[in-house]
Amino acid sequence: MTCDSGKRAAAVQGEQKCGTNSWTASLLCRGCCAFVFLISCAMGAPVAAQSSKIGFANGFPQDPDFFPIGVWLQETHRAQSYKMMGVNTYVGLWEGPRQQQLADLANAGLYAVAAQNDVGLSSVNSHVIKAWLQQDEPDNAQPLPAGGWGDCIMPEQIKANFATLRERDPTRPVFLNFGQGVVNKRWVGRGDTCSKIDHDAYYSDASRGADILSFDIYPVAEVEQTHIAGHLELVGEGTAQLGRWATSAQSVWTVIETTHIHNPQRRPTGNEIRSMVWMAVIRGARGITYFAHEWQPSFASDAIFRYPEIVAAVTLVNAQLARLAPVINGGADVPLTAKSDQLVAMARQRGGSLYVFAANNTAEPIEGRISLRGLPSKIGTVLDEQRFVNVEDDALIDNFSPYGVHLYVFEN
Repeated sequence: MTCDSGKRAAAVQGEQKCGTNSWTASLLCRGCCAFVFLISCAMGAPVAAQSSKIGFANGFPQDPDFFPIGVWLQETHRAQSYKMMGVNTYVGLWEGPRQQQLADLANAGLYAVAAQNDVGLSSVNSHVIKAWLQQDEPDNAQPLPAGGWGDCIMPEQIKANFATLRERDPTRPVFLNFGQGVVNKRWVGRGDTCSKIDHDAYYSDASRGADILSFDIYPVAEVEQTHIAGHLELVGEGTAQLGRWATSAQSVWTVIETTHIHNPQRRPTGNEIRSMVWMAVIRGARGITYFAHEWQPSFASDAIFRYPEIVAAVTLVNAQLARLAPVINGGADVPLTAKSDQLVAMARQRGGSLYVFAANNTAEPIEGRISLRGLPSKIGTVLDEQRFVNVEDDALIDNFSPYGVHLYVFEN
C-alpha cells in the first residue's frame, strides 16, 4: 500500500501502497438514459457481515454497530486528528509495532492492524492490535536486495506466512492486502513468473492466506494506464471479485485514495471518495482503509490534511458508515435482481425499515428505476439529501449523477 525521498520512513510508506499503482512511479520511487433495477424484497436471514466473520478473542468487535474505518501507515501522533474524522483503526505501523505507537493508539481509543513482533505480542497495550498484517501487496513484483524487481510472492509462501502468524497467536485474525492486479488483469507490475499464472488460480489460492482480505486500486490518480484512469467503478468491481475468491468465513476490505499520490494534476473530489466508498460497501466491503500519502506536488505521508475539503468529506462519509453500520452488518439481506449493470445496489431490512443503497456505476448521468415490492411505506427518505422519493406502482425512479450515490430508507 514506498519511495526514497530522503526520509526512510517516507520511502517505505509510499512504495507499499502508492508506487505500485504505476509501474514507472514504482521504479521512480524505488531510485440521461433509463435503466431498470429490480429488487425483490423478500425478507432474508440476518447476515454476519462484521470486519472478520469468525470471532477472535482479541480481534475486532463483533458488535454490528462497529464498522472498521482505517488509515494506512500513519504516524500515531496524528491519532486524535484521525479519530475526529471517524477513523477507528490504523492499518500498518511504521517499523512497528513499537511501545510508543501502541500507547498513542491506546490513549486515543483506536485499534491497529500491525505486523507481528514481540512488542505486539507482549505489550501492556497489545489490546489495541485487532489483526496481524501480512506483507503488503504480495501479488506485486517484490524488490530485490541488490536492486531491481523480482517476482510476486507465491500463494504457498503466503499461506505458510499465515500459518506462522496464526501459530504464534490464534486469538487475532490475519489481514492481507493485494494490489490492483485483483481487478486489473493488464497490470504489468506482478513480475515475469506471476504474470504467467492464471489470474483466478493465483488469487483464489493466495486468498487462503488470511482471515481479512483487502485490495487497493487508485483510478482517480492513475497517470499511465488509460484503461484504469477515471474508472471509479473498478473499486467496486475489485471488491466484488475479492468477495468471489473469499470463503464464507473471510471478510473483505477496500482501500480508498484521497490525494494526488503521483498525479500533480488530479486528485479525488469529496464526491468521488464518497462514491468509491459506497460502491465498495455495496459490492461487499465490510471495512474501508484510506490512503493518505502523496508524492506530488511534494511528499507528505499525511497529505490528506493539506485539503480541508477532503477531510470534511471523509468525515461525513465516515459518519454515514458509522450510523448505518447496524444496517450494513446486521440487517436482513434482501435479494436483488438487476436488469442492468449501470446501477449497483444493496438492500437490508432492519427494525421494520427497508434500506436501499444504490450507486451509478458509470461516468454518465442516468435515470435509475428500482422496482420494490413489500415496502413498509410508499414514501422514502433520501438520507442526508433533505428530500423524499415517492414509489408508484412499486417503482422508485431517481436521477443519478456520474458515479452518484443515493441512500434510501423506507420506514413504517
